[in-house]
Amino acid sequence: MDYKMIGRYFTGLVIFCIVLFFAGCSGKENGNIENTFYIELDNFTNDSLRQSVSDNILGKVSYYKNEKLQVISLNFVTEDYPDMHYFESAELLGKDLKPGTKKIKITFSGEYTVDSISYSLQKFIYNNDTWNKISDMGFMKATNTYKKAKQFAIKEFGKQIMNSVVLYTYN
Repeated sequence: MDYKMIGRYFTGLVIFCIVLFFAGCSGKENGNIENTFYIELDNFTNDSLRQSVSDNILGKVSYYKNEKLQVISLNFVTEDYPDMHYFESAELLGKDLKPGTKKIKITFSGEYTVDSISYSLQKFIYNNDTWNKISDMGFMKATNTYKKAKQFAIKEFGKQIMNSVVLYTYN
């Protein structure tokens, strides 16, 4: 008789743990939706620069830890911090967009040189079946100060654009 009671308690405990696990996972996923920024790359004529920007920002998460901004790959997130921002490609957006979906458009401008590039950042939010512009940073310039500029230009520009985008999401 005691074994039946122990079996019932054990079964109940296992079911409770499973429900708790799924409830915890569901809550975390819903939190990601409102802090996900979809990145659209526009007018990137240099494929290497486009790839570098994509590699530096897409699939990443940013958060403040000890008052310092951290940007890491989504695969390495082990803790939850308040106000985590997730970055995905705008190409992942389907036709069933939810109101409040956020998008940042990075527009490349001018000619690509190993010394500097120009780009603009615009923030949009999806409401009433349209993308509404809520902020525009205007055109910015990324510069390269390496002596051997040709070797490091693409990586340096990608990092500068990534830093600008991440900071832009917190403003």
